[in-house]
Amino acid sequence: MNKTESGLITGPVIGEQDETNSSNHAALTSINSPIDPDLPSNPTRSEKLRNKIPKPRAIHGRLHTFDAFHSRNYRFLWLTTAIFSSGFWLQQVVVGWLAYEITGSPLLTSIALGLDALPVLIGAPFGGLISDKYDKKILLFIIYAYQAVLMVGYSAVIATGNANIWNLFIFVFLMGISWVINDPARMSLLAVIVPKRNLINAFALNSMAFSVMRLIVPAAGGFALAIFGPGLLFIVEAILMFTAALTIMMIRLDKDSSVDNSDRSAEQLLQDLKSGIGYVFNQKTIIGLTCMTVIMVILIMPFVHGLMPVYAAEVFKVGPEGLGLLLSAAGLGSLIGTIILASFTQITRPGKVLFVMLGVLGALMAALAINNTYHVAMVLVMLLSGSMMSYFSISGATVQGILPDKLRGRVTGIYMMAWGLVPVGSLLAGSIANIAGPQLSTLFGSALIFVCLIASTYLFKDVWKYRLESDPKE
Repeated sequence: MNKTESGLITGPVIGEQDETNSSNHAALTSINSPIDPDLPSNPTRSEKLRNKIPKPRAIHGRLHTFDAFHSRNYRFLWLTTAIFSSGFWLQQVVVGWLAYEITGSPLLTSIALGLDALPVLIGAPFGGLISDKYDKKILLFIIYAYQAVLMVGYSAVIATGNANIWNLFIFVFLMGISWVINDPARMSLLAVIVPKRNLINAFALNSMAFSVMRLIVPAAGGFALAIFGPGLLFIVEAILMFTAALTIMMIRLDKDSSVDNSDRSAEQLLQDLKSGIGYVFNQKTIIGLTCMTVIMVILIMPFVHGLMPVYAAEVFKVGPEGLGLLLSAAGLGSLIGTIILASFTQITRPGKVLFVMLGVLGALMAALAINNTYHVAMVLVMLLSGSMMSYFSISGATVQGILPDKLRGRVTGIYMMAWGLVPVGSLLAGSIANIAGPQLSTLFGSALIFVCLIASTYLFKDVWKYRLESDPKE
């Protein structure tokens, strides 16, 4: 715990690295010390406003699970996340089952579930730059409305009997284009409206919204899919996305809050993008966190969640209802993991925690691969998802805590490029599953995790050494 002069207990703030890493001390600037000389050195209005949010009174033994909810804007952002997550998880059930029903191919099913990440690999930095230059709330409204229109359109394709794997791929890819802006805008908006002392708590609670819907929606969606078919469920998804678009507009921000109103010419935009890239290359901790996220995205998500429809059909011999329950078990695990994480007031050595969690995830994957019992698989999927969601919350909060407001979008976009590699992992996992089955595919992914973990301990020492410190301004 860190105590202020008034006796209030504050949460962790991501600050500078250890003195042993003094060579990077200048690069690890605080949120009010941007690397770009053109950026303002004084606190922005958005920083002043979010730091006026009252700190919770210090109560001995009090849990800090819901501290971020002191912010009205954060409550609406959380609600928006919960609503759009409902649509996302319903889509995962429908797309996964529809792809496997059409093709019977583990490879094509895995690709269908991962193809929406491909645009992120190419366009995330540009999406991040757009979120720096324009109102993030308006951008998110447009994104959710766009997704709803796509869902209505593909529902019509299904209703006319024209659905096939190729137009399903096109639908998923077009959905992926929206993630190019959605993720950088949403993550940087969260960091703008929440005090820095509550970042890890806010990220964990945001993940909790995602996890709650992951717990409820897939199971309900699996049963609804068996009864009503995919066409009607796409309409339900569209309604959810329209609702998310309306909810995000309830957030109240200053007109210029966190928006870079400088020159928006093509030449200046290119220069701004270069400044974001230059910032990242001066931040060894961000480089390490991004590369470790690549490991997660390529070797864990596709080899576990990407193969869930195949596990359900081939290993456990259950239908869409069984698939929905597996995905809901994953949601329960994520929910429990994020509640536990949100209850911590501080994690002073997040890098060490991330390394340990990577090893735990590799071991859980191996256990899933050698298991043939459906109910045991549900427990393992719970543990995998809880660890995975906690990992992403800690990693994302660490990155956001380092960044100055005016660079949040573009640097977040660069960090989010790692998610664009999901199709690479999907192709690898699906190809091996096609030849050797899903279990050997997952076991192979587990072995690669441990190889990468050993390499990471040598390559990303800055992440291992990284230490959270209190911000004296808070």
